Amino acid sequence: MNPMRVLVVDDSALVRQIVTRILSETPRIEVIGFARNGVEAVSMVREFHPDVVTLDIQMPEMDGIEALKHIVRDSNARVVMLSSLDDPETTYRALEAGAVEFIAKPHEGMASSMERLSTDLVRAVRTAYAISPDKRVSTNTSASAAPEQPKKPQPEPAQSDPRQLVCIASSTGGPLALERVFAGLRTDTPTAYLVVQHLPAGFAGSFAARLGRVAGFTVLEAADGMRLRSGFGYVAPWGTHMEVTGAPGAATLIRLVDGPTLHGLKPSADPLFETAADCYGPAVTAVVLTGMGSDGALGMVAVRAAGGATIAQDEDTSVVWGMPGAAVKLGAALYVVPIDRVAVEIRRTLRGAEAAS
Repeated sequence: MNPMRVLVVDDSALVRQIVTRILSETPRIEVIGFARNGVEAVSMVREFHPDVVTLDIQMPEMDGIEALKHIVRDSNARVVMLSSLDDPETTYRALEAGAVEFIAKPHEGMASSMERLSTDLVRAVRTAYAISPDKRVSTNTSASAAPEQPKKPQPEPAQSDPRQLVCIASSTGGPLALERVFAGLRTDTPTAYLVVQHLPAGFAGSFAARLGRVAGFTVLEAADGMRLRSGFGYVAPWGTHMEVTGAPGAATLIRLVDGPTLHGLKPSADPLFETAADCYGPAVTAVVLTGMGSDGALGMVAVRAAGGATIAQDEDTSVVWGMPGAAVKLGAALYVVPIDRVAVEIRRTLRGAEAAS
């Protein structure tokens, strides 16, 4: 089997050395070279045709965003961005431009987090390699059709405690897909929205704020003991599983649980789906969007068994149909729809459940 051929791009010699060492020591990954700026990166991609490029954002001569546009246009390379925590919005711009994954960029003096970096980097490269080149732009362009300007704030429902929960799971390709979904959500039913998106450590807060601007209602990074409110959204932070406890129309709390990883992930969507099904039964809508692996599929089985609604993104509009595909194969998805129909389907199920209550 041919190795995954990777080009490493970063203006820091230390970062290039760290990334190259990690990847070179990994079976079936071959580092074919490195570049120090965007100009070199674009030239080397055209010459050596790598499968995957790890790309820094802030570089001299040509930054990572501009280089990314050339790489996506001129090659089949899939791009993994090395992103700084102090500039998350640029990271999301890179996803809109065709990057397929991102990880937190290593910094000098980061020896204590080398194990996590190694795990995240290898996972990201393997995930990127598995993505079809034609999914880099077409699906991302569709998913990024959410309005760039903040939506006018939506009114909060009169009922502060939610009577319904919408729980959404996503991974690779998920940030843009979630923006598309949140742009179509409403606060006209007493509903709280909970999200498990597989993000690097430190990105949940900025991503929650971004979803809030797109949706026109408040979206928060979840905290342990936080009480759910209707018309609010909550994003699970990295490093803990998010669960809920409570009942429809009564105090419902978030619990962040530092348990073992599930599917190699923490947070995993399954604990959220399963506890939501236990607490809310038929008043839960579970949604699984694009992503590698099978996270959320077993939790969706629990939601469907409890009488809740279940929605999966279809294969054509998914960057990776792993997670939604696993739910479909288990027979857990009642509705399988393209990304631009997911919010419509959520609203329809919420209205139906509200009318039946």
